[in-house]
Amino acid sequence: MNEDKKLNWKSHTSININSLKGSREFLEKILLADDNALQSRKTDKPVILYGAGSLGKMAKEFFDYFKLPVLYGVDKNADQCQLEAFWKNTKIIHPDEVEEADKKNCLLVICVVTTPLIVLRDELKNNGWKDVVFFYDLSEAYRDDHPISNGWFLGKFNEIDKESIGKVFFSLADDVSRAHYVQFLAWRKMRIELLFNQLEINNNNRFFIFEIISLLCENEIFVDCGAHHGSVTKKFLQLVSNKFKAIIAIEPDNINFTKLKENLEGVPNIKLMNCALSDINGHGLFYQGFDFASKLCDVGNDSVRIITLDSLNLPATFIKMHLEGGDLKALKGAIKTIRKHRPIVAVTIYHNADGVWETPFFLMNNTSDYKYYVRLHSWGGTGAVFYAIPAERNNI
Repeated sequence: MNEDKKLNWKSHTSININSLKGSREFLEKILLADDNALQSRKTDKPVILYGAGSLGKMAKEFFDYFKLPVLYGVDKNADQCQLEAFWKNTKIIHPDEVEEADKKNCLLVICVVTTPLIVLRDELKNNGWKDVVFFYDLSEAYRDDHPISNGWFLGKFNEIDKESIGKVFFSLADDVSRAHYVQFLAWRKMRIELLFNQLEINNNNRFFIFEIISLLCENEIFVDCGAHHGSVTKKFLQLVSNKFKAIIAIEPDNINFTKLKENLEGVPNIKLMNCALSDINGHGLFYQGFDFASKLCDVGNDSVRIITLDSLNLPATFIKMHLEGGDLKALKGAIKTIRKHRPIVAVTIYHNADGVWETPFFLMNNTSDYKYYVRLHSWGGTGAVFYAIPAERNNI
């Protein structure tokens, strides 16, 4: 392909590609490439946040946790953001209002994943910002003291990794999945942003891609693992026009669970469970109180009840998992249910290295007559989901 002859495989680069068909060549280059020394960094100067949406709010809470002051936030919709209660004690300004001295002397932390990241970073640098970093490149440096994790540093691939990644790639159902998977790997491994002209990255359909929406019916038993505040369950209810057989929503964080109950109050045929999922039944350490980032962790701040999905003996038809890196263990604790009842499965793969191939490979090795898809639902691999759809659902 013409683009292949012109590729610059220097890290922190954007590459435009016209065709989805060349994904295999990009995969080979990623697997054969020398390991780049991708490094996280800590703050060493005054911080300004770029983006006041969901990630910007998470970043503000992150800096507050470490008592690191944020000077202010920058957002193109500053007037609207400033009206939100969350930002009442933090100034939000439009990019045009930033003083040149701040662009020179401060650290700008990009808290946006809804647009190509390298393109955005270069645009900001061209506008005078001297020191720009992506939030997850920075947060990784604080992993020992905070649970947030987004898998942005994959490390070196060994031969097993390379072989297994290749098997996952060739088992995917369509060119779109292969392009998304390679795009995911290129960013996480090398900070190269592959911009496929025919590729849509849609944050609005996470867990509910067209291939799934077209199959949903009024007999669904939907299991929402990592239900947070209930937004995914609400989306499910909307898509099935409130016609379903049962919903089981599972959320271990106590604050999240309280909001989950409030948001889903009045929904019939629903069971809410305040516990964590894994491959064993018992108790385990859990980071409570970190909103999206709460998770099972060896250095957690609380003990919670842990169960396997198999222990619930649910005839599930659709399992969604978003467990901040605990997805593989939860799948292992659900494999009897998956084999017996053959549900649709949608599982996040972007929180740690398990998602690169171990999580997809586990499902592929423990299911038959399924079709497998990968979709990115935001940039930088954030929001990457692996989908498994049983063949018989497509035949109905």
